[in-house]
Order: sequence, then structure tokens, then C-alpha cells
Amino acid sequence: MIISMTGFGTASGTINKSEVKVELRSINSKYLEVYARMPMIFSDKEQEIKEIISKKITRGKVSVNISIDKSKENNIAFQVQPEIVKDCYNLLKQIKKEAGIKEEIRIEHILHFSEIFKPEENNGLEEYWNDIKKVVALAVNDLYNMKLKEGKTLEKDIIGRVNEIEKRIKKVDKISFKSIKDTKNRMLDRVNQLVENAGIEAEKNRIEYELIMISDRMDITEEIIRAKSHISYFINNAKEKELSGRRLNFLVQEINREINTIASKSNNSSISQLVVEMKEDLEKVKEQLQNIE
Repeated sequence: MIISMTGFGTASGTINKSEVKVELRSINSKYLEVYARMPMIFSDKEQEIKEIISKKITRGKVSVNISIDKSKENNIAFQVQPEIVKDCYNLLKQIKKEAGIKEEIRIEHILHFSEIFKPEENNGLEEYWNDIKKVVALAVNDLYNMKLKEGKTLEKDIIGRVNEIEKRIKKVDKISFKSIKDTKNRMLDRVNQLVENAGIEAEKNRIEYELIMISDRMDITEEIIRAKSHISYFINNAKEKELSGRRLNFLVQEINREINTIASKSNNSSISQLVVEMKEDLEKVKEQLQNIE
């Protein structure tokens, strides 16, 4: 199954008279990376966020933003820490003295120090957080559904290109069969002509044996069979429910290997043109595979 690594998901809900909104954005990454922005009171909950996301998503860089409408937030409050307020005030006095600043120290200057606040003890915090996790899970589902939708578009394009490669492989097979036979006959005629002109008596069986060996070295039957097998396996894996990104990348490398061998063994211009077209499609498939889980 092909699932895109890029996508966006969102969910919201009212919890304890507070409006909670969760937004997720995912972009390409070799592994699963999660970066969360949330109110300071939940700063130690990032690992739990990662666990929720990892149940649905295996690869990608996922940015999480959890916002709470503070105008409706009744059960989350902060306490001022007087000792830290004094320390901040003394620090500002020292800066004022060292810098020669004449402006008076005002309350808004001290409020810039977030350290002066600490959350009040909240016995219902755990229950509150559990409700937020449910909203996060809904946002993850929304993200996953978008990734699935984009994955179907990618799957259609990728399989379409792989099918075109398979069609060209079949054309190569037909051309190759006729080309090797024609080449062998031309070589045999040429050798016989040279032998006749030189007045040399040669063993016919020996000449035919050498030509067969040369023909075998030009034969691309095995490469065509392997390429068809890899293509069939690729299409089957792309449609299975199991995530297939890494496996498909491996199969593309194997298909590319067989196409390169076909190119090196064949001396037919029509086959060379088909090889160029196949490699162009294969490069586009490689690019698309970088966007899937």
C-alpha cells in the first residue's frame, strides 16, 4: 500500500470550557520525527504525543501544534513566584546601572520573564490531558486519511509508469529475439566469405560453435525474465495493505540493474531507444517513491 509522507490533519474540541485545537503537518523524512508545540503546563507530555502518532505513522517529520483558547480556560492557572520576581527585578537594576539607562523599571519589563510564573497544582490535570490526547488522536486520523488520499494519487502515477516500463520490456524481448537471429546469420555469412576469400579450410562446426558463444553473450533473455519478475512483484507489493516504501525502493534498484545490463549487452538501436525511455520513467518512479512511507 502506498501512503504519502506529506499531509495535514486537524481536530478540535471543547474540554473543561476550554477550546482545544490540534494541528499536524507531515513532510518527508527517512525516519519518524515528531516535534511538538504545546502549552508549558504539558511540556512533559511530548513522549505521549509521539506514541499516539507512531500508532498510525511510521515515517516522516511531523510537526504538532496544540493550542488552548485561554479566554475559556478555567481550570489552568498560574502562580507568581515572589522570590524569582525579586531576582528578575535585581537583574534589571544591574542591567540599568551597567548600561546607564535612566528609564524606570516597570511591571511590563518583569512580565517578560516567564520564569516568574508556575502552574497551580491541578488535581484534574491528568483527566484533562487524557481528553486532549483524544483530540490529538482525531487529528492523527485526519492526517492519516489525507496521506492515504495522496497515496492513491501517487500509486496511480507510479504503477502507470511501471506498466509502461513492462510494455517496453516486452517490445525489447521481441526485438531481441529477431535481432540475435539476424546477427548470427550475418556473422556466419561474413565469416564464410572471409574464409573463402582467404582460401582457408575451416571446420564448420567450430565456426558455428564460436558464433553461438558470441550470440549467448548478446542474449538478454535472463535479464528480461528477471525484469518482468521484479515488475510483477513491485505492482503486487504496491497494492498490498502492508506498507511497502522501502521494499519498492529495493525493487526499483533491481529493475534498474536489469535495464542497465540489457543496454550493455544489446547493440540494437531500437532497444537502445526503449532503454532510454524506460530509464526516464524509472527515474520518475524513484522520485515519487521518496514521498511515500
